[in-house]
Amino acid sequence: MVADSSFELLLVEDNSADAGLIQAHLRVGMKGVEVVRVDRLSTAVDALATGRFSVVLLDLNLPDCSGVETFHRLAAKCNGTPIVVLSGMEDAETAIEAVGAGADDYVQKTHYDAQTLARSVRFAMERSTRRITERELINARSELAAAQRIQDSMYPGRPPEICGLDIASGIRSAGIGCGDYYDFIQLQDGRHLVAIGDVSGHGMASAIVMAETRACLHTLTDVKSQPSAMLSAMNRLIYASTSDEMFVTLLLVIYDPKNSTFEYFNAGHPGWVMRKHGPQQLTTHQLPIGLIAELDYSQSDTFRMATDDILVIPTDGIAETPSGSEMFGNQRLLSCISDNRHHSAAKIVENLFTAAMTYAESDVPADDMTVVVMKAE
Repeated sequence: MVADSSFELLLVEDNSADAGLIQAHLRVGMKGVEVVRVDRLSTAVDALATGRFSVVLLDLNLPDCSGVETFHRLAAKCNGTPIVVLSGMEDAETAIEAVGAGADDYVQKTHYDAQTLARSVRFAMERSTRRITERELINARSELAAAQRIQDSMYPGRPPEICGLDIASGIRSAGIGCGDYYDFIQLQDGRHLVAIGDVSGHGMASAIVMAETRACLHTLTDVKSQPSAMLSAMNRLIYASTSDEMFVTLLLVIYDPKNSTFEYFNAGHPGWVMRKHGPQQLTTHQLPIGLIAELDYSQSDTFRMATDDILVIPTDGIAETPSGSEMFGNQRLLSCISDNRHHSAAKIVENLFTAAMTYAESDVPADDMTVVVMKAE
C-alpha cells in the first residue's frame, strides 16, 4: 500500500456539513493530507488543471451536474488522477455504476469512518501507481522490441556467395539487445571482408556499442581505408565514445579470391582453422579495441585453406555456455566442428548451437552466441 506522506486531495462536495465531516475524518485517518474543497464540477475541472492532486473525492450530485455523468465529465478532464466516488444511500447504485465506468472506489457517506475513508483513498492511489507502472513497462517493452528489430536488420540477411567457399553464420541472443557482431563486406578491390566481434557484457548497452562498431567499420570501408588501418581507427572512435569498462574483441578476415589467401587482423578474438590434422588457432595480434586510446593494430598474418579445411570464428558465449560449475569450453566446441566437418557450413552452425544448448539443458543462452563458419570446397 502507499505510505502516508504529504499530498493534496481534491474534495468535490457542495454540502458544507458533509464536507466538514469528511475533512475531519481524512485528517484523523491519514497523516500529511491537505484537502482542497470545491462545490462545483466546473471548479473541480479548473482545479485539476494544476495537476497537483493525488486523488479526488467526488460527490455525484452537484449543482451543475448529477449522477454518473458527473464522474464521466470529471474523468475526461482529470488526466488519470484516481477518483473515489461519494454517495448517499439513495444513489449507491449510481456509485457502483461509476466504479464500473472507471472510478477507483466508492464510499457511502452514512457508512464510513476515518479508517474506511483512508483505506479507500490509499487503495485509489495504489491502483493509480500500479496503472502508471504498467503503462511505463508496456511502453518500455515496445521501445525495446523496436530497438531489437532495428538491430536485427543490421545483421547480414545471408552470407556472400564466393566461389570455392561454403559460408554460414548464426546468432543467438541472450535477451533483448545483443553485443555480438558479425558482418560480410565486399571491398571495392574485389576482396571480401568478414568481421566478427563481441562487446563486453550483453543487453542494450552492449547492443549500442555493437551498432557503433558496425557503423565505424562500414564508414571506413566506404572511404576506402586500408584494412591495416581500420582497427586502429575503430579503436580511437570506440575508446572516445564508450565508458571505461566497455571494450570489443574483433577479428577481421580478408579473403582474396585471386590467390585464395586469407589475411587477418586480430584484436583479442578467438578463431581457428580446422585442418585434417587438427585445429590451428589464429594468432592474437593486439588487445581488444576500446581499452587504450592509441594502439597499433596493423600487424596481420595470412593463411590458405585446403579442401575441406574449415575456418570457425565464434564468440565466447558458446564456449562459456554453463552446465553446473563447468562450461562447454573450446575443446567441446572444436570437437563438435571436427565431428561435423563432412556437413555443410550451415549444418555445422546448426549442430554447434544445438550441442551448446543441449549441454546447458536450456532453451535460452546465458550469453550472446555467434559463429561464422567458412568451409573450403
